[in-house]
Amino acid sequence: MRVRLLTRPTGTINGVVLEDFRIGGVYELRIDVACVFLSEGWAELVGEDDTALLISPPPGQPAAAIHPVVLVVDDDADVRAQTESLLTAHGYEVMTAAHGRDAIERLREQSPDLIVLDLNMPVMDGWQFRTQQRFLTERKLASIPVLLLTGQDDAANQASKLDAIGVVMKPIDPDDLLEAVSAAVASQGSAPDGIGPAWARRSHRP
Repeated sequence: MRVRLLTRPTGTINGVVLEDFRIGGVYELRIDVACVFLSEGWAELVGEDDTALLISPPPGQPAAAIHPVVLVVDDDADVRAQTESLLTAHGYEVMTAAHGRDAIERLREQSPDLIVLDLNMPVMDGWQFRTQQRFLTERKLASIPVLLLTGQDDAANQASKLDAIGVVMKPIDPDDLLEAVSAAVASQGSAPDGIGPAWARRSHRP
């Protein structure tokens, strides 16, 4: 995970000595260390060309006014924590759930803009969650787009069956995740009300 240092941290993180980092330097860090840097505001995420990776807000709305809400549903606590840290560091508000049943409850508490969904989970898996979500009586909740987060070989086929907007493969590549989430939120912002599944299929990334 590539980051550029914005302020100089002190101490250590998982054995990494922070005093060795210099402001303005670009470093390739383990995802757990990089997520701490991002969440603390010590660094910004950069691409292979060392340019900052920023959120693309929906057309016609200033970036400062955009705080998209993303619900991350995954039974792996480490994946939830890493995904939450990465998205939070890039301006998203993040809700988390450990399985589908928990996610249904979270939907009723606050309507997110996007659901990042694992498939294989205990209690209620991703397929069962998607079925229940589609039959929710509140149309807004039933039509929230889903981005699959999975390591399955047939992920693209599963995404098509579930009308998912796209797929992010595990292990997570931060650039892929940010790009997919940003595209999903931007597409939702530009789509007319009530046509979530249609534009999701048009925007599907195999």
